[in-house]
Amino acid sequence: MGPLAETVSPPAFSFPDNLRFECTRCGDCCRGWRILLGPGELERLSALDWNGRVDRLVETKIVEGVSSHRGSHNVLARRPDGACVFLGAENQCQIHEHFGGEAKPLVCRLFPFGFLPVGDRIAVDVSFACRSISAGIGAPVSDRVPEWSKLAFDVDLEQGQRLYRFSKKYHVQGGLLWELEHEILGLVSDSSMSMFERVRAVAEFMRLGTTSDPRTDAARTLRQVMAKGIPKQIRERPAEGGMDKTQRAIFFHLMFLLLNPTPPELYRASGKARQKEVARRVQAANGYKFGKARPWLENRELTESYASVDAVRPGYLLSDSGDRLFEQYLSAKILGQRFLREGEGELPFVEAVPRLLVLYPMLLWTAKALASERGAKDVIEDDARGALRLLDRSYGEVRLSELPTKQRKAWQFVFMETGLETAATIDMLGA
Repeated sequence: MGPLAETVSPPAFSFPDNLRFECTRCGDCCRGWRILLGPGELERLSALDWNGRVDRLVETKIVEGVSSHRGSHNVLARRPDGACVFLGAENQCQIHEHFGGEAKPLVCRLFPFGFLPVGDRIAVDVSFACRSISAGIGAPVSDRVPEWSKLAFDVDLEQGQRLYRFSKKYHVQGGLLWELEHEILGLVSDSSMSMFERVRAVAEFMRLGTTSDPRTDAARTLRQVMAKGIPKQIRERPAEGGMDKTQRAIFFHLMFLLLNPTPPELYRASGKARQKEVARRVQAANGYKFGKARPWLENRELTESYASVDAVRPGYLLSDSGDRLFEQYLSAKILGQRFLREGEGELPFVEAVPRLLVLYPMLLWTAKALASERGAKDVIEDDARGALRLLDRSYGEVRLSELPTKQRKAWQFVFMETGLETAATIDMLGA
């Protein structure tokens, strides 16, 4: 899409205004992710002349072909250790170093941001998998708007006028989608409630306010009334009951998948080695579900037991600052539309919100695991921010749609009908 005429106003962006970013060259984004190449990028990268610059890249395979349910794609090749083939010794992208930032694939140039037109606005996803974002360091994200305005001309703005899935039965326009999301954000940002109460309030709002056609005036009025009344009800009604056996199995299985994404090198391993590693991962996932052996984080087994993780107090996460941190995170996922994604597909709104809320008890457990690993008895801010970085790396990439039919239906029922977010949080808080 070419530059717009000067008389056309730049697009409006939606994103949390309290996030910060500055590239720290940690190299995380150059490890573990598959970088999908867009139109023309394979030809442009293949034309780069590495003679006299980086000898090892002169004859190195720089692109790999991968397949998915949407067809075949080209991705940047990876070294045996899983890092991008272009990553240098000092965590510097060698494309950037020798040919400038504009020569890099668009995905690399945009990270940690993603763009999706919705209605008359462009949603900006901000990835907490980035250490800078999760740590809250650097310049305000809003400083990037002039840069985004230039890049946005490559976004298909007409796509934002399509319909979005509200449920299996109803579809809504982008304007109504924004309205629904901001009704939820109002509850998320209500500082008169603790974060646990806010999670419960959103869950109650979804249970009561999303069963009918959301496009009618009556449905809109009902949502407005509930948004005002639910906080008072939640504050006056204590939560009761933890997870049952089925809820626990599903909660911890999903958390294992988020915290331990399949390492890229597994795909290149021989058949026997792959089977052995898959069996090891299955055993570790079962350990999560039943609290046996030791937990895993980032594909490594911890020395701490599940009992030692459970014994850690939530600390920082029960403070006002901890509430604001998770509020930032929820706002970023909602405004950026990341919560509606499942792999390359789209979730209905009524299914996406419950899955998003379950990240709160997952944050509690992961932060406690990080605290336990360093021998502490209380979660501190660094634990909480580190936990969000780990959880957000794979959030939206785990495709429940790929589960066997019986298992998928069980997962959907637990997420949609059993109050998993509340039951899991009670267990994680030890309440």
